[in-house]
Amino acid sequence: MNILLINSPNEMDNSLENANYSLFPHIGIVQLATRLEEDFGNQINVEVIDGGIKTLSEIKRKIVSFEPSIVGISVLTPTYGEGLKIASFAKKRNAIIVLGNDHAIFFPKEILNNRPEIDYIVTNDIAEQPFSDLISCIIHETSVEKVDSLAYRNNGEVLINPVKQYSLKDRNTIPDLDFIKNDLDKYSKKYYSQHGQLHGEEVNVITINNARGCENKLRCSYCSIADLRVTTGDPVQFWETVTHYHDKYNINLFFEVYDSFTASPRYIKSLLESMPTYVKRKIKNGNIEFMIYARTLGLLAKDNVNKFKELGVRRVNIGLDSGDADILEAQRKNKTTDKTNIDALKLLSKADMSVHGSFMLGAAGETVATVKKTTGHIKEVMEIVEFSSIEVSRLYPLPNSPIWDILVDYFNPQFYKNSEEIDSVLAKLNLSVPVEKHMELSSKYQSADLFNKEELMSDWYQNFTHIDQDFAVSEIQKLDDFIEMKNIQTGKNVG
Repeated sequence: MNILLINSPNEMDNSLENANYSLFPHIGIVQLATRLEEDFGNQINVEVIDGGIKTLSEIKRKIVSFEPSIVGISVLTPTYGEGLKIASFAKKRNAIIVLGNDHAIFFPKEILNNRPEIDYIVTNDIAEQPFSDLISCIIHETSVEKVDSLAYRNNGEVLINPVKQYSLKDRNTIPDLDFIKNDLDKYSKKYYSQHGQLHGEEVNVITINNARGCENKLRCSYCSIADLRVTTGDPVQFWETVTHYHDKYNINLFFEVYDSFTASPRYIKSLLESMPTYVKRKIKNGNIEFMIYARTLGLLAKDNVNKFKELGVRRVNIGLDSGDADILEAQRKNKTTDKTNIDALKLLSKADMSVHGSFMLGAAGETVATVKKTTGHIKEVMEIVEFSSIEVSRLYPLPNSPIWDILVDYFNPQFYKNSEEIDSVLAKLNLSVPVEKHMELSSKYQSADLFNKEELMSDWYQNFTHIDQDFAVSEIQKLDDFIEMKNIQTGKNVG
């Protein structure tokens, strides 16, 4: 049985590409492929293809030549439209279609009701076990009713099996890079073309993921991550993986995509305590480096920056978001202010770490004055630390976020107690939205599974900010021009 796992590409729209897009492998599909090979051996033939570095045409050609019986597609909200095109093409060639990742997790009923080409959806952020169980059912032609976290149809009715919580401590499949060995050089060359000035003569990159989650219990207003629960893998296994990748594939830059590395002080301590002497020597000599996600408040706590330096961290990704303290509060940034941003960046500069920083114009209650303050803040922080890239974007409302509650799920919110709490939040931002408008927006987007990003952003700016979207676009272009003039990479923090 041939199984093809695909990371769906972004729409052909540069406005959706962030500064790190496709510079690193989509490791999730490699991890799934590895798990299937471990579980089924020569019963299957599994391959992967990453839409980050492959076009839609190349993916279709792969489907034709490989003739998969099963096609698994990883979809985010910005990549879902292309994912549907792939699904439709593969279905016409008689493949069983399985969707996974955030967008599929958010809308399993809507997708299965609206898209006959989709057969199954895995609704778990840690998908290895349920996906393997589904493949077993398909191979042995048995019922899927006991496969946890699975959405499927039964006599025309959409059913969703209970979602089980998995811990990375129990099992975290280590991706076998042989699945992508022919593409590793493509990622590294693309990364080096954009950020080579931060490194020596050669950089070989990989994504690694031994922990997941975020310490911010009050979800940021724009955050759409499916599962914020903190779960960490075995620190000894982490270093074994780093050593193996370095020795076999000459990887020297590891991007740990843990949603916030500052979320687990105990895990940081365990990594330091278990770090092999071999790795310490490699880090000291500059042969191994790490890139991580972090929050500014976390960077200011528990001497974390120095600990990260000892771990070999040389690049830090931070959502700086705004230069206005009131807007940061509106974004539910948990006491983060423009000052904490500056203090954290000063620590990173002192530790000789570069920063990928992202900002957005268009938070709830955004005004011309707050935009101008953010513009000034960006120019100020550029003098504090070395930026590898700075992204300034329009706010793009994503499902499974507090902003989605405000825009779409006003009458049945996930992250607010009720509609009255949303009204109270908006009132503090001098916003008053008639209930009729909320009804109109809910009716427009509910029951849908595919969204037009421009419509979403237009409805958001018109109803929940004090600025015109064209003004935001104009200010972003001015900032991009200024940032590029300083020889710093730009991009958009969606995608």
